Amino acid sequence: MMKYAKVIIDAALNTNTTSTLDCAWDYLVPPNLNVIRGSCVIVPFGKREIDGFVVDVKEQTDIALDLLKPIKRLATNFVIKTELLDLLPQICDRFKLRAIDVLKLYLPSTIRKGKPKRNGKRRVPIGIEKTDHNVVLNAEQQHCVDTVLSQPDKVFLLKGVTGSGKTEVYMHIIKKVLEAGKTALMLVPEIGLTPQVLANFKARFGDVVAMLHSKLYGGEKFDEWLRVEQGTARIVIGARSAIFAPLENIGAIIIDEEHDGSYQSDSNPRYLTHDIAIMRAKANHCPVVLGSATPSVQSFYLTQQGQYQLLELTKRVNNVPLPKIELVDMANEIRSGNGGIFGNEVLAELLQTLRQRRSVMIFLNRRGYSQTVRCLQCGWSAKCENCDVSMVYHKDDEQLKCHYCAARMPFPSRCPQCGSTYIKHGAMGTQKICAELEKLLAQSNLYVPVLRMDTDNTQAKGALVKILEKFASTAPSILVGTQMIAKGHHFPQVNLVIVVNADGGFVSDYRSAERTFALLTQVAGRAGREIGSAGKAYLQTYMPNHYVYKFIQNYDYNGFYQREIAARQATKYPPFATIVRVLVSGMVDTKIIEVIKQMMQPLRQYDGEKQAFIYLGAMKCPYGRLQNKYRYQILARIKQDVVEQTVNFMDKCIKQIEQQPIARSVKIFFEINPSSLS
Repeated sequence: MMKYAKVIIDAALNTNTTSTLDCAWDYLVPPNLNVIRGSCVIVPFGKREIDGFVVDVKEQTDIALDLLKPIKRLATNFVIKTELLDLLPQICDRFKLRAIDVLKLYLPSTIRKGKPKRNGKRRVPIGIEKTDHNVVLNAEQQHCVDTVLSQPDKVFLLKGVTGSGKTEVYMHIIKKVLEAGKTALMLVPEIGLTPQVLANFKARFGDVVAMLHSKLYGGEKFDEWLRVEQGTARIVIGARSAIFAPLENIGAIIIDEEHDGSYQSDSNPRYLTHDIAIMRAKANHCPVVLGSATPSVQSFYLTQQGQYQLLELTKRVNNVPLPKIELVDMANEIRSGNGGIFGNEVLAELLQTLRQRRSVMIFLNRRGYSQTVRCLQCGWSAKCENCDVSMVYHKDDEQLKCHYCAARMPFPSRCPQCGSTYIKHGAMGTQKICAELEKLLAQSNLYVPVLRMDTDNTQAKGALVKILEKFASTAPSILVGTQMIAKGHHFPQVNLVIVVNADGGFVSDYRSAERTFALLTQVAGRAGREIGSAGKAYLQTYMPNHYVYKFIQNYDYNGFYQREIAARQATKYPPFATIVRVLVSGMVDTKIIEVIKQMMQPLRQYDGEKQAFIYLGAMKCPYGRLQNKYRYQILARIKQDVVEQTVNFMDKCIKQIEQQPIARSVKIFFEINPSSLS
């Protein structure tokens, strides 16, 4: 009997737009091809042969047989898991995504595009941390494990102070899940956390652990993915994209540091990991555990509404005290004649800690040597030609670099505009901190390793693991880094944490206070994690009276939450409204503006009828040009009681405009409650 396949194809309406033929096309299934639901195939389309995904196989079709073309061949023998295919409509509807973009997330590109080569070797970092197989949980930890395992269809928010043993809770849950013959998925926000987490899990569970993240090379990624697909790996550890791992019979999904913004994709396809985790959990009848010392306001709000169940770990393992957090008013330091990087008390504490043979972590969320380069004579500043941003000076290779498009140029010895040699460096980055530290240590006859960890020096294969291993095995030493060092790491030898510029997270965004509270609480929590150590953290600030710092000093999450949720309710920000951003980008700004105008007209009419918007406006993005593309956006805040119909109307407007000739040279992206508005 003849069979027919419904195939979603990877074909754009034209080469200059993200608009695709986002529907299933009927094709004949040749008798010699084993085509099933979930197959990745090559099909004829016009004069081309293109990739496609089979979403259904049937014995009847409404299309005339003389119009149907046969599938050419299988692109790969691997197929998409049934569970993931079943979730496709739900994911597309929730995030207003095209089916083809979601399907590509299910199968790695190395598998879709021909015959991937296996790596053969396994770049596994054991030795950063060893774990005891016979850890006895304290009463709070055991209660959390028992509660999660006894209620498999719930979402839990595990709120535990830094160092309270959340990882042990995760491990005990996973152990029970494996004993029941099921699999487990554990997500972490940063690639930088993966080696240490992997080392812990490998030491505990052995070769059933697989690692999936974007920094794996093609062969490595295929090896790990294949072990998961074939069922030999039953625990997956990874970053955001690992939520699509081809696991079957999942018994638990854990999202560590759940508050972290990296769980929300900020490039196409845009999705929120939490929501997809909950979808997969429902399909597998398993619990979701969201863990954090500083839960997102949204997640904690959902516990108050009864949608999530709150579990708490209120003290550190073995009752180790939380580090004392001190504020340092840098304006006072300047008034007293100290123009250095560190406050006087901070520098004294730094040197004393090193002399006691304890280690120090220094946090600055800016990489490079200096963030701006300016001529003092004519005012020229180094700007990227492709982006509306300053170029950053990197001393290692004497280059100015753009952190958005990777453009670079040699550092000028003279101003290219007026020829002056008076070139001033602006706000410092991690490279300059390291250089200044080495001078300070030499002046004090202290010669200890100063290590740096940011995306500039962790790109090479194995570099990140080497840095972490050296810091873990060398005391005293100093680790300087960006947010890669701020969370999840466990280094018992660290007694002191210094935040060079605590004010760096305050931007014009309704979530900036939340992000600052979370980040600084997390980084402070790296100190004093060993019995008998007296941990301390210094936050250097020019705004010591900002309300966030008092809550941070007292580890008062509940107080911070109550203030933040009251402010959002008064101003109608999430969770009391839904924010939608429509981002339009392209090479010609006049065409983008015309697209924006065409979108705004029906939206304004809709609002006039429905009064659905708390706010509706169109504007240039804060970064108006990136990678030589202009960027404009529509921002809307929608009343909660009309969210679904309003979001659907906006999506319909976008799809209509995408079909028009005016949209051929632009890209349009739709975001719901974006993690950042910049």
